[in-house]
Amino acid sequence: MQFATIFYTLSVLFLCAFAAPLEVRQETVSNVKCTSKTALDFHTSNVALLQICGGIAGSIQKCQGSPTSTVGQSGNVRFTITPVVKGDTINISKGRWEQGIKAAFAVCGQNIPFTATFAGGATKGDVNVVYESV
Repeated sequence: MQFATIFYTLSVLFLCAFAAPLEVRQETVSNVKCTSKTALDFHTSNVALLQICGGIAGSIQKCQGSPTSTVGQSGNVRFTITPVVKGDTINISKGRWEQGIKAAFAVCGQNIPFTATFAGGATKGDVNVVYESV
């Protein structure tokens, strides 16, 4: 009896180790244009990244207040988000925002300035993002 239980347990663990995830989250970015070849400061960029929507650090999980545009800036690094649909409001989640940034960096390189369109992030559709040195 113990052998059957151990065999069953190991079989289930083995199968779970190779199982595909039920849902793959992949943020879609489009219109990515790398606007410089010079990387911006890593720490300053991370601080600016969390300054959008008046700040999304810590437990805040989504852009608050339904802004029609927002800027996150630290030192000489700035992120600007505007909805694709004029007059739309921004409601991007922290997860979608960070995954979109990672996807754009995958195209341009880590901390390389870019412009791009992130899928979703506004009540009626997508958002345009500018990452730049100021």
